Amino acid sequence: MTMTGDMTEETPVETHADWALRKKREKMTVTRYQAKAALMQSGLLPDAEAAVVAMDDPMIDLAWQEAGFERLSPMVERLGAEMGLTDDELDNLFDQAAKIS
Repeated sequence: MTMTGDMTEETPVETHADWALRKKREKMTVTRYQAKAALMQSGLLPDAEAAVVAMDDPMIDLAWQEAGFERLSPMVERLGAEMGLTDDELDNLFDQAAKIS
């Protein structure tokens, strides 16, 4: 049997801790109200609104106005990056938001 192709590059193996964190984040979904209330309680709502405007992306604008918030969505990832938030800070905001009713 002859093998072809470059076999030197290995695919990283996901650890159990990484898998558990990914699964937790996949389930993190909150309503628009919950997300914005958590941002307000944290003093971050004005920063988030300014970040949405600064991104100047009609799809982000639409998602900010209409969509619920999913932790692993591209919009949340971009917004968090624009605001300078870490993954842990985003997780904490989602945990806080999920407690708001």
